[in-house]
Amino acid sequence: MLIAIIGILIALLLPAVQAAREAARRSQCSNNLKQLALGLHVYHDTYKIFPLPGMLANQLGWNVSILPQIEQTTIAQQMNYNAGSWNMPIKLQLGAVKIQTFLCPSAFASDERSKNSQEAWQNQLCYTIHYYGILGPLGTNPQTNQPFDCANLTEQFGGECRQGVMWQYSSRMADVIDGTSNTYLLGEISWRDMTKYRMWPRGKFQDSRGTLYLVAKNIEFPINSNNETKWNMIAFGSNHPGGAKFAMCDASVRFVSQTIDFGIYLATASRNGSEVVTQQ
Repeated sequence: MLIAIIGILIALLLPAVQAAREAARRSQCSNNLKQLALGLHVYHDTYKIFPLPGMLANQLGWNVSILPQIEQTTIAQQMNYNAGSWNMPIKLQLGAVKIQTFLCPSAFASDERSKNSQEAWQNQLCYTIHYYGILGPLGTNPQTNQPFDCANLTEQFGGECRQGVMWQYSSRMADVIDGTSNTYLLGEISWRDMTKYRMWPRGKFQDSRGTLYLVAKNIEFPINSNNETKWNMIAFGSNHPGGAKFAMCDASVRFVSQTIDFGIYLATASRNGSEVVTQQ
């Protein structure tokens, strides 16, 4: 009888323990996004502009640009910023370094590493990143009933939208006319079984198929819709129940429900759509 009672108590306590653990992981995920957003702010204060989402010449991304601003100066000093492809030995070597700030603790261990067997160092797959810049929304502006500004949508990688803060030519804070507290800066992609995770030093690539953004994405699909039909259109989402984390342009961090009105979701992804955002 005693064993049965203990078993019942354990069964009752287990969900509470699991919930507490997830709450701790969500808190750490928020801290990661906060640190990245503040790193982008410090970069902006220094250079008067946000970093490019990705650079074709060296194929690095915004996250590499802010390494010194997120207390990763040692890695930044080793990185080769000169022109060169993603598979330079030093990039692979540094890609094998786990930067905890780039990884959501609720993600599965198998989703912490690249899904490309070529992105490896000494037979170990390189680490990935779970936080991505917002290129811009794809769809109809609910305020003007006009399509958001996007280009090259017939390209195999999905083209590029231009009204997000982290669009292809980057932005200044003054460009965020919709309000820094009403505009996404970064979002989370850490949902289970996503097949397109790549190593964190990779930022941008271009070939006959079009331009590929590795650490910035368009917003076309709802949160947690787990859509990855095209590289630049991968849906934002997470393993957190019911939604995903986003950093705003004022460096605050919000948990955004997967049931958010889709028009509001798109509106919050644009920096200059003049939409009225009434809820999150």
